[in-house]
Amino acid sequence: MGYQPKIGISKTMIGCLGLCALPALPLNAKEVLGAPKVEPIEILTVHGQQYRRATTMTKPGEAIISMAEIEEMQATTFAEVIDDMAGAHIDGGTRSGGERINVWGFGETEDFNVYVDNAPVGFEQYRYGSFFLDPDLIKRVEVIKGAHDVRSGNGGFGGAMYVVTKSADDFLKYDQSVGARVKASYASNNDAQSYTGTVYGRANQQLSGLLHFTRRDAQDVTLANGEAFEYSGYEQNNYLGKVDYEQGDHQLMLSVTHYLDEGRKPWANRRGPMPAISDFNIRKYGSYEQALYATTAYNTYEDNTWSANYRYSPSNPLIDTQIVVSHSANARHWIRPPIAWEKMTVSVGNFGHESWLDYKRDYIDINNLSVVGAHEITAGLQFRSLDRTSLVFNKSYEKNPEKNFGWYTPYYQPEGRQDTYAAYLRDAISLTDDLTITPSLRYDFVYSVGKPNIAPDYNDIAAGHDYSSTHHSGFSPRLGVDYQLTPNTRVNFDYAYSLQAPVVDEIYAVQYAKASITATSRDIEVERLHAFKLGLINQQTDLFADQDALSTQITVYANLGRDDIAQRRGAKSDPNQAIQSGYTNLDGYEIYGADLESQYRYQDFFSDLAVSWLQGEHRGSLKDSLGEDEYLANIAPLDIQLRVGMYITDSISVAWQGTWYDAQDNVPEGDIFNAESPSENYFLQNIYLAYEPLDSLKGLSIRLMAKNLTNQQVTPFLSDGIPAPGRDVRLSLAYEF
Repeated sequence: MGYQPKIGISKTMIGCLGLCALPALPLNAKEVLGAPKVEPIEILTVHGQQYRRATTMTKPGEAIISMAEIEEMQATTFAEVIDDMAGAHIDGGTRSGGERINVWGFGETEDFNVYVDNAPVGFEQYRYGSFFLDPDLIKRVEVIKGAHDVRSGNGGFGGAMYVVTKSADDFLKYDQSVGARVKASYASNNDAQSYTGTVYGRANQQLSGLLHFTRRDAQDVTLANGEAFEYSGYEQNNYLGKVDYEQGDHQLMLSVTHYLDEGRKPWANRRGPMPAISDFNIRKYGSYEQALYATTAYNTYEDNTWSANYRYSPSNPLIDTQIVVSHSANARHWIRPPIAWEKMTVSVGNFGHESWLDYKRDYIDINNLSVVGAHEITAGLQFRSLDRTSLVFNKSYEKNPEKNFGWYTPYYQPEGRQDTYAAYLRDAISLTDDLTITPSLRYDFVYSVGKPNIAPDYNDIAAGHDYSSTHHSGFSPRLGVDYQLTPNTRVNFDYAYSLQAPVVDEIYAVQYAKASITATSRDIEVERLHAFKLGLINQQTDLFADQDALSTQITVYANLGRDDIAQRRGAKSDPNQAIQSGYTNLDGYEIYGADLESQYRYQDFFSDLAVSWLQGEHRGSLKDSLGEDEYLANIAPLDIQLRVGMYITDSISVAWQGTWYDAQDNVPEGDIFNAESPSENYFLQNIYLAYEPLDSLKGLSIRLMAKNLTNQQVTPFLSDGIPAPGRDVRLSLAYEF
């Protein structure tokens, strides 16, 4: 066991009026993935008997999503796992592969640093989703909202998410060496069936392993009006392999994940109904069905990630060292049907008849935690390399030499590599038992280089098509303050001055040589963010009854962006410049918001409340920098979520959840690149039932959920007009043996 620093009760325990919080250890030598990024606070009674549903609170602006919660919601996508969290929403996603995550008004892939067993993951393509992982692989998700994590680095204005996959020790009993878990699930809305198998074992006290497989098969989504949401079905195969080894002061974890999604869909997954079919196209293709079929593509998305985590934690307060080495590769390929190859003319802006986009990420992180008196000092070095390969074949240009006879890299989806070298230092200083300040500093050096296009139209030096290397760099200071105001109340403040370098498709995107805006954007500067966060946690007991508990967390925040990176268009295009870049820096934006979370527990009754409010405005216009300030895209309306439930018996629990969303009229107008539509207010309800016997059937778990219980026909905000699914009854049966 590694060195354990002394924990002061006033630092780690909140609200001991009848109930006390479990100590949240900053150093856990048994956790090979390093100390948890987010610490829970769990309420216990003075007698040590835990509530049937634990009260868990975290530092304001942070969250933990547990394996039990994921099982309860019967999530089918990673975005759905995040959707219940205060301040977070799904951005699009009725079709598999179209879902993105929006937290505190940030929704682009580069706005989040998502790690799976400490391996960075993610995908970026026009009208496609961002992060893909089968929820059945996940043990927990630790979320730091906003740009307040010194480890996550370049980007991450919306936050950092650390996903930890399941291990053998999550299932094995103390006296068990081998076990298995099987699970079958069904969802009525799209006739979705999934089958999961997990085997796990422990060879000895040092070595354990797990193998997991999930198969999902779904038909088209059904809308509340009974109509099928055409071409939204999919098939998925997902795998996890994991080995954990511990010997003395050494811990090693190796994990491999695989995600495969296939199905016939529109080439742009993030879109509403299929395009209208004209009489002309019916005559052209022979029938309505054939004309509609011609607009589709067979989509294949695959993600493979491996991660190696080594930790050395001897009984020395100066040494707790972790080394992470990982590689991830994800690729999307789609191809239009033969009838489209024969009869369809495809514009350059519609990707062609066949498309490939591949990402490869290599990552190394070396860090050490030292405890020196009142200081907990973390120092680290990081390297991250992202290599992007892009290609289409457009049969419509097979006789055009300027388009390389149909083979080219799309001007809006360039190829390139981006390497990030970083160093960070963090010091948590306990000034008193009640006051801790945490200054930190990070330096990022980002090297980018493009790959020349094989099509002459996009590889013309005279038009500004310069694919040579460029770099961006800068320091990101942060400061955190944590103060125990009273035995029941804790206050937190965080500030970050963070940076985001332009990504490959912002630096090297070009237009064809005769367009008005043609050049790459090598001279673009980093985007900066002033991120402020103020939070309060309060815990009270014996409010309405003996030994009841109310925990409340309030977070207010402001994100002030400067020199934001955006496409050059409208009146900000300078007619005096012969060559203009595709992207430029604008004036900036302001996002303000607040989250309220409250959890109440009394005997077998539980209640959770979450309220999120958000406002955002851009300085100047996104479509015309000489114009007036305008509303930002990706800003969710006020929403209020209430969940109440109880344990009817030791084995049976029920819950109801209602979520009200306010109308959202404050959206950008007249901007095709932020084609957000106003949304009306609406109210959605879910119900949950769980049966987990403790007798001879122990190991069995039956869960029933009805999502959108009253079958409301709604078009959610942030959906670009994509309607939400209708009622969905989900049933799962799992058994461990």
